[in-house]
Amino acid sequence: MIMKLAIMQPYFLPYLGYFQLVNAVNTFVFFDDVNFINKGWINRNNILQQQKPFRFSIPLTKASQNKLINEIELSDYGKWRKDFLKTIEMNYKKAPHFLFVFEWLNNFLSKDYHLISELASDSILAVSNLLKLSTSFKYTSSLPYNRSNEQNGQMKVLEICKLLGGGVYINPKNGVDLYDRDVFEEEGLSLKFIDMDEIIYPQFKAQSFVPYLSIIDVLMFNDIESAKELLNKYTLN
Repeated sequence: MIMKLAIMQPYFLPYLGYFQLVNAVNTFVFFDDVNFINKGWINRNNILQQQKPFRFSIPLTKASQNKLINEIELSDYGKWRKDFLKTIEMNYKKAPHFLFVFEWLNNFLSKDYHLISELASDSILAVSNLLKLSTSFKYTSSLPYNRSNEQNGQMKVLEICKLLGGGVYINPKNGVDLYDRDVFEEEGLSLKFIDMDEIIYPQFKAQSFVPYLSIIDVLMFNDIESAKELLNKYTLN
């Protein structure tokens, strides 16, 4: 069997497309030892509030793009957790699957987290377990690859793929300009890009659908089996 691989920075409860990528591969690797990106999706996301996207952020201590993701500490996690759960309850308490999802979320967040990399990656593991995905997970921080700044992103990805025995590398479509199919083929690897289909599901009694929200929104309005079906609504080329 040809191993399919994906490598992504860990995001906190990311949108459905992230989990489509997780589900599309055999092994998913968290890129947790690269530089943190300010105003990225590692510690931020959107949920539904009054039929509009509402941006939430997880507070961090001295976050800097000069630090690695797995070096960034959380700031007053206990207070943030309490406030975040209140925000979720306020906006989703009338959603059809609120009680189930809220209890699950409360249990997941009960761990005393200190690093954003751990919280973010664990959020992806928790959702993957909830949806019973068979994907295995690894962390680049535990792999013996060349971390030198002289190696660009494509070179690092190629080395990690070969290190793990990957045959197909899958990346989100928005990274199409970052990678060269010919270079991958020269290294014996196939390069694919995944693109989420247009997906619409009921969000309360909204006139228009609000897309690309945190996976929380998907789980609030879809049961587990329906959510798993949405994981397969994508194009791969």
